[in-house]
Amino acid sequence: MRVAAVTVNWNQAELTRLCVASLVSAARKPEWIIVVDNGSEQDPAAAVQAACANAIIVRNRENQGFAGGSNRGIEEAMKLGADAVLLVNNDAVVDRDCLRELVAVLECDASLAAVGAKTLTQEDPPRIHTAYGVLTYHGQLVQQRGWMESDLSRYNELEYVDYISGCAMLLRRKALEINGMFDEEFFAYHEDLDWCVRARRHGYRVAYVPRALVRHRMHASTGGGYLSPITYLSARNSVLFVRKNANWTQCVSYVVHLAVNLIKEGTFRCRRGEWAGFRLRLQGLRDGLLRRPVPLNALGLD
Repeated sequence: MRVAAVTVNWNQAELTRLCVASLVSAARKPEWIIVVDNGSEQDPAAAVQAACANAIIVRNRENQGFAGGSNRGIEEAMKLGADAVLLVNNDAVVDRDCLRELVAVLECDASLAAVGAKTLTQEDPPRIHTAYGVLTYHGQLVQQRGWMESDLSRYNELEYVDYISGCAMLLRRKALEINGMFDEEFFAYHEDLDWCVRARRHGYRVAYVPRALVRHRMHASTGGGYLSPITYLSARNSVLFVRKNANWTQCVSYVVHLAVNLIKEGTFRCRRGEWAGFRLRLQGLRDGLLRRPVPLNALGLD
């Protein structure tokens, strides 16, 4: 199985270099390494090629988000003849055996569209960032299994799951040809969930592979905290996902849980003086309902 690794860079050349270096030093190296630059202010080519002289760099003129950037990389990978595409966040580093473990599972089970790694935080000692996701249509739409778990021995069994994180996922070429690529309307966040749900609808399965490890520096590109683009994008894209994928029962469940959640959160955020962040979430929900594009300039993402 020939693998092309794809990572998307946006104004984070040094983090991208570290990501590429981890792919180069892996026990099972990808046949190709593709870096998609999403219109960064500075050309990341020198930093990337310092880690891998043969890396392929695709330049976008503007920020196309994780979805659009990943799609440009996937297109390049398929032109090269890759049998599978490894998507890795540029603010993550893969462990030495990560790709080998992912390939081993994908190769032995033709029913799998994609397999995902166990993501740890980049801290000492590390915690589990996330294992896999369960689609609930409650609250924040999904539940992340293993979120910030300090016991690394948990979630150590291979599982067939609702979806795996785009932080480190290996996609089968045939599944990409049948299922299509990421929906670029999402821009960033929930495009991985949408892709996995569509793949399962086509009869494929998705698996979580705990022996494949990746270490993730959280929110390096978009920043953390409540008042950040993540708050807007998560809210907007939850609504887009429900509009696209949910049946009537699931829609009603989502709306009811969302209403209760908004009342609780609004009260909590108002008491903490975080009204601006709550307003940002409401803006995301509104824009998802109206299917408005992401306001890149207002969010500082242009």
